Amino acid sequence: MVVDGGRVAAYGFQYQYLRTLEHLVGLLGQAEYAGVRVEGAPLSEIATDKVDFDVVDHNGDVRLMTQVKSRVAGGSLGGTAALGILLEMIRGEPNPTSYSLLTNGKPDQKSGRLNKILISAADIQELRAQLDELCRDAPQRRSQIAALSDEELARLRRCRVEYDSRDDEEIREELRNALRDVRNNTRLGLGEDSAGLLLGYLLSEVFGRAADLSGERANFSVAELRRLVLVDGETLARTVGSLDWGVVVGPLPRVPDVPRPQVVNPIIEAFPRSSNRATRFVNLVGPSGIGKSSSAALYISACADQYDVIAWINCETANSMYSDFRRALQALDPSGQGGKFVSPEELQRDIQLTLGRFPGRWLLVLDNTLSLREVEPWVPKVSRGDVILTTINSASPAGNAHVVTVSALERGQSVQLLRRRLRLTESESAQWRPALQRMAEELGDWPLALELGAGYLVGCGYGIESSDVYIDALRTRAISDHHSIPAGYPQTLAAALNMCIDKLEKRIEGGADSTPDPAAVATHILIMSAFLGSHQIPAHLLLATALSNPEEEEKHLGPLIVSPNIVRLGEVLRELFHFSLAKNDLPLPAPREDEFTEATRTITVNSVAQQIIRMRVAGHPDLLSSIDRLVGHVERWLRASSEFGMTERVQAIQSHAEMLLTHADEAGVRSERVALLCGNLAGPYQLLGDACRAERLLKRELHILQEVAPDNEALISQTRFMLAQMYLYANCDSERPDIPELETTYDETVKHLEYVLYVSRAWVETYPKAAMKFAADFRALVRRGSMNLGGLTELSHLAEAFSDLASRLPESNYSQMLDLIVNAEEKMREGCFNAAESNCREVLRSDPLGWTNAEARRLLIESLARQGKWAEARKEVEFWKVDPAAPRLFRESILDLIRNVGHACAEALMADDSRALPMMYELVSWPDLESFIHLGSPGDQRVIDLLRQICDDISSQR
Repeated sequence: MVVDGGRVAAYGFQYQYLRTLEHLVGLLGQAEYAGVRVEGAPLSEIATDKVDFDVVDHNGDVRLMTQVKSRVAGGSLGGTAALGILLEMIRGEPNPTSYSLLTNGKPDQKSGRLNKILISAADIQELRAQLDELCRDAPQRRSQIAALSDEELARLRRCRVEYDSRDDEEIREELRNALRDVRNNTRLGLGEDSAGLLLGYLLSEVFGRAADLSGERANFSVAELRRLVLVDGETLARTVGSLDWGVVVGPLPRVPDVPRPQVVNPIIEAFPRSSNRATRFVNLVGPSGIGKSSSAALYISACADQYDVIAWINCETANSMYSDFRRALQALDPSGQGGKFVSPEELQRDIQLTLGRFPGRWLLVLDNTLSLREVEPWVPKVSRGDVILTTINSASPAGNAHVVTVSALERGQSVQLLRRRLRLTESESAQWRPALQRMAEELGDWPLALELGAGYLVGCGYGIESSDVYIDALRTRAISDHHSIPAGYPQTLAAALNMCIDKLEKRIEGGADSTPDPAAVATHILIMSAFLGSHQIPAHLLLATALSNPEEEEKHLGPLIVSPNIVRLGEVLRELFHFSLAKNDLPLPAPREDEFTEATRTITVNSVAQQIIRMRVAGHPDLLSSIDRLVGHVERWLRASSEFGMTERVQAIQSHAEMLLTHADEAGVRSERVALLCGNLAGPYQLLGDACRAERLLKRELHILQEVAPDNEALISQTRFMLAQMYLYANCDSERPDIPELETTYDETVKHLEYVLYVSRAWVETYPKAAMKFAADFRALVRRGSMNLGGLTELSHLAEAFSDLASRLPESNYSQMLDLIVNAEEKMREGCFNAAESNCREVLRSDPLGWTNAEARRLLIESLARQGKWAEARKEVEFWKVDPAAPRLFRESILDLIRNVGHACAEALMADDSRALPMMYELVSWPDLESFIHLGSPGDQRVIDLLRQICDDISSQR
């Protein structure tokens, strides 16, 4: 069997830090000890392998020095070997009160005798004699014993060896119980539910102190441990969703501050400790707003430390699931060996393979799934993993999943939730308990309804004393709202939501003042949010739909960011937060560091609330135009994010675009804006390697345009040109990898280009710049060194026709930039690297966006490398890797860069130019390289593998 040294080492450190933390927790009740020092004293003269932790008192004196030795399962640590470790420990300083060797290795016959000798020897001479007898068949050890001084023998008598038969899971369980005891003894909330997450955090804290090379953080005091363990429950619940505890990947929601053991305990029981390698499933079934996701978060908070990786996957849209699984794959396989995929199907296979091979325990939470059948292809049948699905589809086949039905809160839990949201003290809670119980009963003990009810009272400035008035109004409203509630939900849920919206609308102040009213704006953005995804909804996008005017939209092509001089976003959102209608969510990445930071702000709205809002506004005469306007703003945000090349931002907006297109289709909204959104949604998919999905969106765009805007020759031409371009890349570019078969045929491609040529010729007098753009794009496309139109008569004739058209048109800035880029490529092939650099710098002075920016930067770096200007080239690469304004979405350009500059680096190293080595390291460490390496050719992948091998070989020789 091949042993993975890295994993063996990680296994050893895991055991070491578990034992370190266990010892520290054990000191909580012993006042004479101050704490432990992880990895021993800072800047110690003792070799680092002689001490793994020591215990110090309040005077700073060392009371215990410990070394931890781990063995893989079944491994042993014999008595003679243990004695050798002790002999190393007792030399030099400090001189502690006692020494200990902790190990999970199996003892042999000499192990028990060694401990007995250390405990029972009458004096140091007897100790020497008995140890000599113990090691009679170990000459080297006998020589060491004979050389011991009396002082060292006296120290040896203070040594003990502890053989630990527990596995890591047992140690973790005992630690969890110890943490629960500490918290429960102080009557703090979340005692049982927070133990697992606390343990995961404390272990990461131990690891962080061990990794501090200065040793300044080595001391982990008992007082600090107590402070961390006894963090108040509300703080833990509030922060757990936003802090990275080292194990959670993905958008973990905030952990509720009201425990639900009736849901969490069945999940724990479904995932017992077991050596069985079958993947285990739990289906959390229940309506939206009942608390399925929060119950999964509660389970994570209790058991996070049991897993090496936890991944939260938002299955709301295909894109969100695709993006979250990609992040999960990177966490599961940091080395990148599992990241080579060309499509969602390939990613699915990679995830399944990586999960099946993963040596540790993992947990997937698949949130908002339709059924087990939908997600089973993602996970292997045999693994060390657990899967929690949350679904509203109670009729879905459960397969081998353990089904846990999430129902309403228990009455005591409802009262506790209301008490917390209404900020009642214990005495006030006791005084108003009957009122709290009546309110919980009327709201059906439904978590979302309770949040809305409490939000209504707080938002209106009322207290619990007004609850009966609220209940009466709720009953009346529920009768009129009986058609506005989805099946399976309590009648009062729609009433609670609609009452909050009604109250929000009543806060709207009329008058002649031109300043937008925050309540009116808040109402509008809440309604518009119902047609997008439920998470990370850009707040300024919604704000623009409420406040921008058509004239302004015509003048401005990018996202409209509303100035705080017009309305303050915080005041608008506060109107929603008052009534618990929305919550803050994780911010979007900013396009530039100096951008208006509030433009990255996002909110989340519960999905059942979105559904009720859509039912509330269905049939409104302005709804279709409002959706169409929203489509326009989403398209702006998506297009701008694509032009900046911001992958993370694009993926967030893509999810909203997908959801919006679904709702627009259901509502019957078919417009040029919808078509344009389809086209601009296709672009990023193509860049990310999903050519088939991109093609389907482009064909959908073309179909809508031919139906609703047949005279829009510009947009139709652009769409048809993109479809033709995709065909040419897939079939005529020798450097591109094989692309899954597209639907577009050769004959269709010819017809698309003939249409574009016909329209462009008609624009020669009226729109010469637009005609020149198409001509320049096609001219640049066919001039690429890797493009081959040989034997394709119709395409060759079209290439000549577009070239003739370009010759009869005045050059534009765009066509000049494309010519400079193409000329730079030609100069590179001719070896005229200085001229290529000059061309690229001229293009970049125009501050282009998109593909022209990426290609100009790529060629600039290649030309600098070929001239041996390594410092300048490396500076450009660093910009591309880290700057928010860099075109990181254009990954084919990045792969071309890595391949070509990598060749230049290798040639320089062969010529003994070591200055190229830092550049080579920069190239092979490109962020997320494995997630898009499939976009290159097999030759690209071979070059990258070779560059990595060179870097590894050089590093190993140092």
